[in-house]
Amino acid sequence: MTEWPTPQARPYLLTNSIQHYAWGTTNEAAFIPKFLGRPVEPDTPYAELWIGAHPKAPSHVLADGKTIAINEWISRFPERLLGQRVAEQFDNLPFLFKVLSAGQALSIQTHPNKKQAEILHAKDPEHYPDDNHKPEIAIALDHLTALVGFKTLPELQNMLEDYPEISVLMGLHTSEAIDHFFNDQPDQTESQILQLFYTSLLQKSLNAPDQLLQAINALRKRLQFEYALTEADELFLELSEIYTDADIGLFSLYAFNLVHLEKGEGVFLEAGIPHAYVKGNIVECMANSDNVVRAGLTPKFKDIQTLIDIVQYKPGKLPIFKDDFKQDAYTYQTPVPEFVVTRRSLNKGKSLKIADASMHMVLVLEGKAELTWPDGSAVYSQGDVVFIPACLPEYQWKAEAPLMLYEVRVP
Repeated sequence: MTEWPTPQARPYLLTNSIQHYAWGTTNEAAFIPKFLGRPVEPDTPYAELWIGAHPKAPSHVLADGKTIAINEWISRFPERLLGQRVAEQFDNLPFLFKVLSAGQALSIQTHPNKKQAEILHAKDPEHYPDDNHKPEIAIALDHLTALVGFKTLPELQNMLEDYPEISVLMGLHTSEAIDHFFNDQPDQTESQILQLFYTSLLQKSLNAPDQLLQAINALRKRLQFEYALTEADELFLELSEIYTDADIGLFSLYAFNLVHLEKGEGVFLEAGIPHAYVKGNIVECMANSDNVVRAGLTPKFKDIQTLIDIVQYKPGKLPIFKDDFKQDAYTYQTPVPEFVVTRRSLNKGKSLKIADASMHMVLVLEGKAELTWPDGSAVYSQGDVVFIPACLPEYQWKAEAPLMLYEVRVP
């Protein structure tokens, strides 16, 4: 019978798993191993660093000479590690924190809400391994290009006029037919019209894959002779070299907002918001779930009908968090009970005292610092992840070099 060491009132350094998904950055562009100070394996994609208690790849701690999966440790000492309030509210650590590095586009995807996740997990646990929702925030470490949410109806109308390959696929052969599609439906809301538009588009991949492939090839051929390509056109041509079959994700590129986040900027994605990260390095925090409903741009399992059913048909761009780094701290306020992310900065020689009897997960983004607590001290530097249990109510950071941290806690 295993004897589990009792958590002490001290911080714990975490060891974390890297996911090598095909879309991750490689070789000279591989962000994650360089950030962690590790050698880069040639031609190996480094996609995500998982920090948390998800059973697929839990973080580990070293306690009393034993290496322990943090999810198992929390299940045995929930109040000491999470605190009474969080332990009563959640079964385990309620969030999953990641460093994500995209060298090419991720799948066109969305995430289910809690009720939808429970249904999907019960019906298909192989593809939906969690009965939990997955609201998430993405914060750019340097930059992020992403597809996020639907364009407005006027923008989609213009798109169909500019891309006859897509409008013909949908059965809209003239500008008059396109105008009728968007403007002559007075009894329907914007969301209903948007749903009709995107459902019609996605169903072509289910009902008429040959027509879809023909339309994709026609657009590829035309764009190869265009002189002034849009950013979406360039992305279409790049991805059509990878996804050479009838992949509706290639046309979905034109239905979504293409957004660019600079360092410190973030976007929150609630359940049902369609998105695809295209390129860049981010920190990402989400409810503790690995549920993804995919519709394209992936060799993985696609579930187009489920995505049609659960997508939120909201036109327009989402609000962007803008951290200008002028303050010592910036909190990304999100409307979820599982997590809140705060960026903290300290100049060399400065100290920050924390008095908070709750669990914190801290990623050292830049610099080096001494962390002191009543019974000891330790030095942490870039790439280190520190788990601070609720049983440690007071501690202090002192920067030995200009310091930047991302701190996650349960609000």
